[in-house]
Amino acid sequence: MNFWLSYIIVAEIFSIAALSTNLLVGVIGIFSVSQAAIMGVGAYTVALLTLGHVLPFAAALVLAALICSVLNILLALPSLRVAGDYFVVTSFGSQLVATALFINWSSLTGGASGLTAIPSAEVFGFPLDESSQFLLLSTILLAATSMSYWLLMRSPFGRTIDAIRQDEVSVVAAGKDVLRAKLSVSAVSGAYAGVAGGLYAAYFSFIDPTAFDINVSILILTMLVVGGARTLLGSIMGPFLLWALPQLLNQIDIPSTAVGPLRQLIFGILLVAFMLFRPQGIAGRRLG
Repeated sequence: MNFWLSYIIVAEIFSIAALSTNLLVGVIGIFSVSQAAIMGVGAYTVALLTLGHVLPFAAALVLAALICSVLNILLALPSLRVAGDYFVVTSFGSQLVATALFINWSSLTGGASGLTAIPSAEVFGFPLDESSQFLLLSTILLAATSMSYWLLMRSPFGRTIDAIRQDEVSVVAAGKDVLRAKLSVSAVSGAYAGVAGGLYAAYFSFIDPTAFDINVSILILTMLVVGGARTLLGSIMGPFLLWALPQLLNQIDIPSTAVGPLRQLIFGILLVAFMLFRPQGIAGRRLG
């Protein structure tokens, strides 16, 4: 596995996940810490369907996106009835429940041991076994999600959801259906997360609950904050910058048991620092 190709592929996968989180946190103003759970559902869906030879990879990925889209709506329905800090708590609870299911539903998910030997991606009968081949797929899907995000934000609907973030009461007074708009954003966000999860499963050929736990949700959120919320460029810059950090730590002569805690410490410091001193992120405009 080529080091640089692997780095780019994983960064692109997390860029799609960051776009998913950006729709909720940056665009609509819903602070969610459960997107890794939705990503995990997409990963397990693709893994189970391809391992069981139920569907080819492409069809499994589409189905994973649809399932995650519906699931995100179902999770958003009760959560959107609360606001502010309460939504953070409900999304945090959703993440913990999902992780518990991934661990304990061992007959389906493999439990803590996860699922192994997941078939590699295959498109139109052409296997993408090599990193160079998979890079083409991840790049195309990142371009597609980025383009859809760009078009969405420049549409009349995009202007509506931006107005909801700035002044929800005024949007309601104007006769707009705020709940429907939020659920629509949740659906698109879920689809993005499902695609990211499916790509993750196919590329690594192995998934376990730790790949989609609360730490990963915080990592994705940190990537978004560092890159710049509400911006397309920030959703891509953040993952590429922060995913370089674990690669650099691997080059330092420190005990392997210290790498994980040190990485989490650095991510936490970065998140707090950017929230305090540059909440708009590297590529973002000043938040208003």
